[in-house]
Amino acid sequence: MVPDDHLDFLQAVWARRPTFTYVFFGFNILIFILMALAGGSMNEPTLLAFGVKDNAEIARGQWWRFVTPIFIHIGLLHILFNSYALWIVGPQVEKLYGPARFVILYVLTGIAGVWGSYYYHPQIVSAGASGAIFGLFGVLLIFGIRYRNSIPPFFKRAVGTGVLPVIALNLIIGFTLSGIVDNAAHISGLLAGVALAAVVPFQRPREETPGIFRTLQMVLLATVVVCFFEVAKNYDGPNLSVRNLVRGITPMTTNNSAAQDFLLAFNNAQKTFVASTANLEAGRTNNLDSFKADIAKSIDQLRKIPSLSSRSDEIAAALLRVMQDQYQLLQDIERAGTFTLAHSNSLKENIRTYTTVMSDFSKWVQSDGRRYFQAGRDQ
Repeated sequence: MVPDDHLDFLQAVWARRPTFTYVFFGFNILIFILMALAGGSMNEPTLLAFGVKDNAEIARGQWWRFVTPIFIHIGLLHILFNSYALWIVGPQVEKLYGPARFVILYVLTGIAGVWGSYYYHPQIVSAGASGAIFGLFGVLLIFGIRYRNSIPPFFKRAVGTGVLPVIALNLIIGFTLSGIVDNAAHISGLLAGVALAAVVPFQRPREETPGIFRTLQMVLLATVVVCFFEVAKNYDGPNLSVRNLVRGITPMTTNNSAAQDFLLAFNNAQKTFVASTANLEAGRTNNLDSFKADIAKSIDQLRKIPSLSSRSDEIAAALLRVMQDQYQLLQDIERAGTFTLAHSNSLKENIRTYTTVMSDFSKWVQSDGRRYFQAGRDQ
């Protein structure tokens, strides 16, 4: 039999809806999708533009990078693992502490995690909700110890010292993968959760939320909104495009970054165009099928080329038109069975357009294009 007071505790606490757990869960997914539209969360230009922790940028006054990394993830596995962890531990903490206190605990422990990475790993770019999630584990640890005499005995298995094996296992994994996982963020978030749970009381059954917690909740939520407004206002990353979505969500399907695939498509088009032009200028028309196949392949690559910026999209579209004109020219020559003066004039026009496009491409690579050749790291 369950005592009436314990039954009352369970009914009152677990009837609460973990609204902000689902809000943060959904927001993490939204940011990940937006980053996929911008070329993927494995590209450092995208990461930097969306607000990952970067000490150099923080030193330049971008203070919002202490908050935005909590909602940013690097790679599909990163978002999957952290989303699963938040889905499991988030509702437990929010039902115990209520929505206002949950927001306070989640955001502040997340900021503590970012600060830990900022202080102990100043040279790396990092992001992730791991600090906040470890903070929630720290909250459950202290909750179980602090209220061990006032909660149902069978409930103690999921909190207090029952959380220690989970914390220990994840820290061991973090130290094992020290080149990939930022344990400074994990430990900082964990310690912040422990400290906050020692002073912030849980929301007892049918207890009203004090005004101070509601106010702090609103302040922190407003801070998150303002931080991402700063990200949008200062955004200078890759262009958001639907054609980036698949490779942005599943980057493991290719070993190349979006910028590398972009350059590969341009280089292949360049080689194909130059080779076919040289062949026609030499008067050779006996192997047009081979050149048509190569140009068709380049056209297909250009149609699927990643979107990096508005300017790069314009240049890629111009090159695509040139390659389509070159393919049409080869078809016309094949039908005619000879290389005529009209064909020669069309080839010269294609060469002029191609030269202009490649000049624009070279200028773009020397200016904005440089910043797309970098890599990232996660928490």
